[in-house]
Order: sequence, then C-alpha cells, then structure tokens
Amino acid sequence: MLKKNTMKTIALLFTVATVFLAATSCNKNRPDCFDKKLYRQHKNDLCTDDCPGVVGCDGKLYCNECYATRQGIHVK
Repeated sequence: MLKKNTMKTIALLFTVATVFLAATSCNKNRPDCFDKKLYRQHKNDLCTDDCPGVVGCDGKLYCNECYATRQGIHVK
C-alpha cells in the first residue's frame, strides 16, 4: 500500500500534467486575446503565490487567475 505522501505526490503530478496538456492542446497562441483594458485595470495587482495553474485564452499556463489578468489575459 502506498504511503499518504506518495499518493499526494502522484495526485499533484497528475494535476500538473492535466493542466499542461490542457494548455498545449488549446488553440494556437492567440495574440488577439490580449485585453488592454483588463491589463490597465490589473497591471499593479498583488498576486498570491498559490499556484493551481490556469490556462489563459492565449493557450499559455499561468500560476493563477491573478497572474493572467495582470498580463491582460482572460482565463478559460
């Protein structure tokens, strides 16, 4: 039987792999998804370091929604 820490590590790796695959299987990078208004509104936001991983409309992986919106990118 696997230890709890091993199971947690496997679950974390599975989550990271799933997010990575979602990011790479999205549409090609879309330069048209940059939102200048969103960027101006959030460019100075302070983001937390929690990193569940989110995919932006440009198909790139961001640590969380705050990091994406700070770049002017909407999250899927």
